[in-house]
Amino acid sequence: MSITISSPLPDCMERARHLYIESFPPEERRPWQQIAKPADGTGPQMLMIADSAGEFAGFITTWHFPAFTYVEHFAIEPERRGTGIGGEAIAQLVSRENLPVVLEVERPDPQLPLTERRIRFYARHGFKILPYNYIQPPYSRELPEVPLMLMSTSSSLDPEEVSRTLHREVYGVGRF
Repeated sequence: MSITISSPLPDCMERARHLYIESFPPEERRPWQQIAKPADGTGPQMLMIADSAGEFAGFITTWHFPAFTYVEHFAIEPERRGTGIGGEAIAQLVSRENLPVVLEVERPDPQLPLTERRIRFYARHGFKILPYNYIQPPYSRELPEVPLMLMSTSSSLDPEEVSRTLHREVYGVGRF
């Protein structure tokens, strides 16, 4: 499969926004404007995923820290899921980073098979669950915190330090 990961193209931003809203519940979304136009260089970096014909297929948002790269959001167009595009995108991202890659996943829930499917997807691409009771802070005061798990391409990362970094830099809170 041949895909490209690149900076966002202006004509794809509306499709990316729609996919973002469709793919993530409100408690797992930051305001779109913070993704589309981060206030400074420390905010999330959006990367577009395009298929071999150059057509929009999805996006990834990342944050770069000294010890790891964090994937905040990753979504593939619904009609393209299961085609290998997502696997190729995550493999390309991991191979181009010089640091471990970290992401959050929902805790497994037998009532929601997609939660276990996502964990298996990332595990197939070299991610391991970090042993830590992780809570995603709310993006805003009116939203709830979300119990999640951390996965990483390196099991040598200190999950408590990863959590502190994410809480401080991504969510703007101190110790949670």
